[in-house]
Amino acid sequence: MNIKRLLIAAVVGIISSVIFIIVQPWLGMSTLTSRHASAYVNLGGYDPSLAVVIAWCVHVSVSVAYAQLSSIIFNINDSMKVNVIQVLFFGWLTTLIATPANELVVKLVTTQQFPKLTSLQGLNFEVGPKLWLHLLFFVFVIIGLMMSKRINRK
Repeated sequence: MNIKRLLIAAVVGIISSVIFIIVQPWLGMSTLTSRHASAYVNLGGYDPSLAVVIAWCVHVSVSVAYAQLSSIIFNINDSMKVNVIQVLFFGWLTTLIATPANELVVKLVTTQQFPKLTSLQGLNFEVGPKLWLHLLFFVFVIIGLMMSKRINRK
């Protein structure tokens, strides 16, 4: 993968991460960044401004990583069938791991130690707002990648 594709995927990931946070309240959820920042302040004694910055950095970093992975698949095969499978698979997988992964990050940031994996909550198998949100995130990633491909053709 070349540098241009990496940068495009990073931009798509950043934009999609912001959309993710904007959409969360529409699904009846408090934002991930506000929950993390609050935990950093309450459990780790972080300054509230620093806590928000850390929460956003973590969120955007994860989103960019997901967009990079999607971009690799998209650049190998950008057919509608593969795009739909990718959105469904990654949407489900990220929903499955979101709860323990978020807990791991909060514990890591607040204690500055890697927590025991057995201390984390279990996988999230619920079909609900978290799943819809993750599916929507990957839809936006694919739309962003498709738009960038069209723009690059011109």
